[in-house]
Amino acid sequence: MQKTSIGDLSDGAPDDFPVVTTTMPANAGHYRIVSGGFIILVVIITIVMPFANIPLHRVDAFTPVTQTVICVADLLTAIFLFAHYRLQPQRALLVLASGFVASGLLAFLQSLAFPEAYGPGVLIGDQRNSAGWLFSFWHTVFPLAVIVYTLSKDTGDAVQWAGRSTGAAIAITIACVVMATAGLTWVATAGATYLPNLYETGTEQAPFARVVAIYLALLTMIALALLFVRRRTILDQWLILTLLGWLPYFLVAVMFTVMRYSLGWYMTRVYALLAGSSLLFVLLAETMFLYARLANAVVLLRRERGDRLAIFNTVVDGVLTIDRSGTIKDLNPAAANLFGYRPEEVIGNNVKMLMPELRCPEHDGDGVASGQAKMIGPCGGELTGKRKDGSTVPIELAIGEVDVAGRKIYTGIVRDITERKRTEEHQALLVAELDHRVKNILAQVAVVASSTREGSRSIDEFLQSLDGRIQSMAAAHGLLSKSGWQSVGLDALVRNQLAPYAVGANVTISGTDVALPSAKIQALAKVLHELATNAAKYGALSVPSGQVSVSWDRKPDGGATNLTLLWREFGGPPVASEVQSSYGINLIRNLIPHEIGGMVDLVFAAEGVSCRIEFPIEQA
Repeated sequence: MQKTSIGDLSDGAPDDFPVVTTTMPANAGHYRIVSGGFIILVVIITIVMPFANIPLHRVDAFTPVTQTVICVADLLTAIFLFAHYRLQPQRALLVLASGFVASGLLAFLQSLAFPEAYGPGVLIGDQRNSAGWLFSFWHTVFPLAVIVYTLSKDTGDAVQWAGRSTGAAIAITIACVVMATAGLTWVATAGATYLPNLYETGTEQAPFARVVAIYLALLTMIALALLFVRRRTILDQWLILTLLGWLPYFLVAVMFTVMRYSLGWYMTRVYALLAGSSLLFVLLAETMFLYARLANAVVLLRRERGDRLAIFNTVVDGVLTIDRSGTIKDLNPAAANLFGYRPEEVIGNNVKMLMPELRCPEHDGDGVASGQAKMIGPCGGELTGKRKDGSTVPIELAIGEVDVAGRKIYTGIVRDITERKRTEEHQALLVAELDHRVKNILAQVAVVASSTREGSRSIDEFLQSLDGRIQSMAAAHGLLSKSGWQSVGLDALVRNQLAPYAVGANVTISGTDVALPSAKIQALAKVLHELATNAAKYGALSVPSGQVSVSWDRKPDGGATNLTLLWREFGGPPVASEVQSSYGINLIRNLIPHEIGGMVDLVFAAEGVSCRIEFPIEQA
């Protein structure tokens, strides 16, 4: 008996249907995408490193455009994360969202300090070093936020700051991030003269820049390693890809003194732009997918009641709903038609009015009739149903248990198996007939084997003769099998038996085709085989010039009709007038009279053997 709990849908585990994409577990597809990003990273590093310092045309608008796009993408990502925090307040999400806010602000501020990005000079800070130090602060704050997020995301359930709403927590966090970003910007601009130089000129890096690049690369790799070890959700996987986006820039800066507007500088920033923006697109796509699932679930819930009713009323098998005491709560039209009742005549009564034989092994047999609880249970199988008119019907019952909000309801599926019972009886008859025929064939084979042994002079002769006779029986059996053991045409039988010996025009067959029943076909096949075998060994078919003619015709005999078949041999070796008796000759002369009530005239004439076979047939 199958058991289902409908109540589980409402109070299941939270991961059964995640509310926010930041808690959705990553699947194999996300792992493949991140792996692909890593492969692309390796390819980019391999390709760019040998040509990293090749100078390209200077495009001043490149930096403000890319930095602005990164700023917008990071701020939108932060908005998504803050929204998820409102649904599931976890401090790890708040820290990560703060990191994206700082990343977006510093990305935009760094473009303001970038030389000649918006025109001659810079808008804020020092012409040479402010942009570099803002870049360094940018890529220090974000990996640190990722590290804090990684270490705190699995510490416990969702928590909320004491005494504060999620909105207030978000506002305070944003204010703190803005103030921290302002402080770092002040250090990089007003205090640029007190910081080590990162650029010797507007495009050429200073030696200390390599030290900073090593520090940023190590910090990013530490964040990557921690996140890789503790990865679990979709957000974790795409954060890995985001961090990988800037790694080529740092690795190229470590290996070479990279100049601005070189091939390596352009390529690594383009890759960082694409990888950094990927998380935003993933959050958008996964959110749309999640809300599409929610909308679809609402539609399905609205349709569910109508669909259940439609299925319940149109299903071919009978369906009954029964409670623990065996009382019928509902049934579909198919069940009502099966038992001949109207639904209102059955609902409220005990199920034994329809299935008196229903018993369950672990309960008292009178439990249903007496209305005791726990009678209906894991039982069913083939039963006899009782119709309203008192007649019986063979049925098959399958019972499933459903737990609906703590109430156990049993659904019985009832199927009329009258046709199946008839089919089983027919199959039993076929098996009995097959058993009879197999035994008959085996008995015939045993007789043939015994008789063949008596007439054989050596084991090889015995095997050859036995094989030929069995093959002849098999050929006749094959013809009968194709016709469904009804009847076989005489023409097909003769050609089938003579096929192994027919070469060119040495065999002539003529006569109007006549359909013969199985008994006559099997007897005639054996006789034809013996005639053909003797002709092949000693008669007309043993020499190239010999010929055999087989013809037949129907002749009326009073109120009946006889079939006369003539076998004649020509052009063969001389035939002795007296031939020693053998199993084959005895079979030719005696089988037809014994099996099908005919007569056989076998003549060994000097010019060739002739055999006249005559037996009664049914009139067409």
